[in-house]
Amino acid sequence: MGKCIHSILSDKNIGVVSKIFIIDNNTTDTSLDNLPVNDRIILVRNTENVGFSRACNQGFKLCSAPFVLLLNPDTQLFETTLTDCIDFMNKREDVDVLGCQLFQDDGKIAKSCARFPSPLTMFFDASGLSKISPRIFKPASLMTDWDHTESRFVDQVIGAFMFMRSSIFKKTGYFDERFFVYFEELDFSKRLAELGGKSYYNTTIKAIHSENGTTMSVKGFRLFLYLKSRLQYAKKHFGYAGYFLVWSSTIFIEPFSRTLLLLITGNPGEVRNVFQGYRLLIKSPLLP
Repeated sequence: MGKCIHSILSDKNIGVVSKIFIIDNNTTDTSLDNLPVNDRIILVRNTENVGFSRACNQGFKLCSAPFVLLLNPDTQLFETTLTDCIDFMNKREDVDVLGCQLFQDDGKIAKSCARFPSPLTMFFDASGLSKISPRIFKPASLMTDWDHTESRFVDQVIGAFMFMRSSIFKKTGYFDERFFVYFEELDFSKRLAELGGKSYYNTTIKAIHSENGTTMSVKGFRLFLYLKSRLQYAKKHFGYAGYFLVWSSTIFIEPFSRTLLLLITGNPGEVRNVFQGYRLLIKSPLLP
């Protein structure tokens, strides 16, 4: 968190950053202990974990600037990241949401763009086919089959870095808070696209994304949240037949395909996380 905030408050950004809204979802770690003292930092403390979508909406609704940047705490900006975003958006009125080229800590380009899924591509994910041959069986959303080395329009840019015109919220509304975490940006981008809005991935603008999410230490619970949100997305955007395909493959095929893949790749210790995630999913009320 500290590195992220300091990168925002660099000298280059003095004239372009009006407010930094930090939404604390009742964290129990020490990530907020060493925040810099600055009048532009507004810390909102929730008394409970209200979910990623609702927390994002809290920040969006507080913002009055023409542009808003949704930024994960495990990211860091380069000196010109923000000014480059503003310059690009001022020149390109046809772009509503802007993503940049994100680098992992090891210097590799992160796969940070997604396509809108279909029932069939979600089946490819659930069955493991998209992992075996992603070029033939396209992954449902995250574009792991593309090297992310060229700028282009995309369906969705990752929520770790979404530079947006504040005006789009008047058209699309905010994030759907029924998604506790995962798929909220995809659903938002889908609604934006249906209204004629566009998302663009720009490789000339860069930032760092360490990808150390807050649920990394609870992998079984994280899997449950991901699967539940995926089913919610399918139920919202697909017809009953499409949703049933996604639901049935998620419940009856994916536990075994995930387990088999872990055994093949030499990660048998992760199998218990799969069973933990599915045990929570089966107990949840999201059924056909």
